[in-house]
Amino acid sequence: MKRIYLYLFLFSLIINIFLIVNDSKVLKAKEEHIEHLEEKLKKAEDSLQKIQTIQQIDQTTDTLFERI
Repeated sequence: MKRIYLYLFLFSLIINIFLIVNDSKVLKAKEEHIEHLEEKLKKAEDSLQKIQTIQQIDQTTDTLFERI
């Protein structure tokens, strides 16, 4: 009976170690994915800001030509 408890304890210990290691790898991968998405979001925001600036310049230019 003692051996059964010993084997059960060892089995549960091994399973727990596997789960901890696996979860840490998954967490690291998700953090890297989040960083990648944040970089893409920053690039998109920069592009949007450039487009808005160009549109403002075009509107200003159109207004100036209308006055002439």
